[in-house]
Amino acid sequence: MALSSDTLKSILVNGAVLKEHEFETVEAAAKRSGVTVPRLLISEGRLTQQYLNQLVGKFLDIPLFDIRVNAPKIGVVELLPESIARQREVLVFEKDQEKNTFKVAIVDPTNVETMNFLREYLKGDIQPFLATLDDLRTGYQLYKKKSAEAFEATIEAKIKALSTNFRGQGNILESLPLAELFDGLLDYGAILEASDIFFQPEETHLKVRFRIDGILRDILSLDKSINEGVVARVKSLANLRIDEHMKPQDGRFRFKANDVDVDVRCAVMPSLFGEKTTLRLLSGAQSFLSFEELGMDMKTIEKLRVAAQKPFGMILSSGPTGSGKTTTIYTILALLNRPEVHITTIEDPIEYIVPNVSQTQVNMQADITFASGLRALLRHSPDVIFIGEIRDEETADVSVNAALTGHLLISTIHTNNAPSSIIRLLDLDIQPFLISATLNAVLAQRLVRKICVNCIESTAIPEPVKREIETQFEKIKKPVKLPGIAFRGKGCSICGHTGFKGRVGIFEIFTIDDALRSAINTHDLTLEKIEEAVKKQGMITMFEDGLQKVELGLTTPQELIRVISE
Repeated sequence: MALSSDTLKSILVNGAVLKEHEFETVEAAAKRSGVTVPRLLISEGRLTQQYLNQLVGKFLDIPLFDIRVNAPKIGVVELLPESIARQREVLVFEKDQEKNTFKVAIVDPTNVETMNFLREYLKGDIQPFLATLDDLRTGYQLYKKKSAEAFEATIEAKIKALSTNFRGQGNILESLPLAELFDGLLDYGAILEASDIFFQPEETHLKVRFRIDGILRDILSLDKSINEGVVARVKSLANLRIDEHMKPQDGRFRFKANDVDVDVRCAVMPSLFGEKTTLRLLSGAQSFLSFEELGMDMKTIEKLRVAAQKPFGMILSSGPTGSGKTTTIYTILALLNRPEVHITTIEDPIEYIVPNVSQTQVNMQADITFASGLRALLRHSPDVIFIGEIRDEETADVSVNAALTGHLLISTIHTNNAPSSIIRLLDLDIQPFLISATLNAVLAQRLVRKICVNCIESTAIPEPVKREIETQFEKIKKPVKLPGIAFRGKGCSICGHTGFKGRVGIFEIFTIDDALRSAINTHDLTLEKIEEAVKKQGMITMFEDGLQKVELGLTTPQELIRVISE
């Protein structure tokens, strides 16, 4: 937002975000990191986007946009093409026919050039409403329905063209209908915000499936003969060996969707009925989120920030594949990423490129494993090290020794909850006194689907769900506290009539204090003793954190039970 330094300082000081003497220091730090002052404060947990908008809206005398209150209509939204709306970070949500006035949600109402453009393009007066990017992204989903319908028609046409032209064609890489079909499916996946696209060959056909908000959905069933061309297309784009059909291969390529670069991580593997292809879609333009945007409450944020600011020790993030661990760790790295801090990583794979961070890809052929790579990194004098996963005794041993010798080491570990991570380290032959001496914090997490804000409504909690909630409280040995209210999504065009749009994290975290350190060093340590120690510390479990999000209308009790029970 184009606010002068003095104006921004006045807003933040009057809003009790900063003291007057702090602003220059924060401004200098933001400049070194290449971000704005508000973005730096948000990443550090000292400011939220909502509170910033309240302060700026009050200063500019501009109302705030709330998509639940100012529900946009598709006919009005489409007055501005999607590409322009995204480029300008605006959304037209209401039109006054009599006055020829347009209400527009906008991230930067101080942008005179954008405001003049809107007046000229829409041929009317503009009433700006201050919006967050998150609200705009939700509103942009209104474009999705027609775009999806258009892609479905296009894909259907390409399938027909392939059915008549593909068989017997000499060079599958030059098959225009096939290339257009493949590119159309990538665009379609990006529109639906799929995280993964699967081309799965079966006995008589090729199944195309998307993973959306963590749920797998069947999209298309194609002639099996098309699979050969799909595999060749992927191998060509990712510079893989086209003539290799017996060994797994992986790589990456990039494409553009809605004017946004999307990185695609691809994997090809032989299966019973042909080579299977899996594509992971990663937004190349993604800015790293703040802890609050991930879904953490202030107590969790504070514990994690304190642990991350320590000069040495270990921070572990636990959870199953696809639970958002890597995203959380990238957020920690963004917090620590300052010019005076040397950050290095060993990853498998490298999912996002982080400026000013030295990132290394695991390469088994070059003998770069997590353990060997970490040993090599220690000779480069790093301050912060991120190791993709602690999965064996060798990696665990090297990691603990790195944390003991003046490095802050961050990694992931596969356990069901945070307390189990200590037991896992013991199973990896790490001595209890080393665990208690090096571990700073353990964070566990899952992802639950968010209720679509466009069709949210209150609802009663069914009796079977209440009983399941009671069962979960029995497991964590705490008194039952049923939510006072629950919500659901009715289903609409924005969420594909699922009632859900997007995902948010549920978390639990504990830090090492004297009581827990004493418990770890006892000779008969059990998981029950660890759980009792972290309970006394006041740790809120993922289930309890999820219930809080149920009452806030972020997710449903049924979705929480589904995720916790997996």
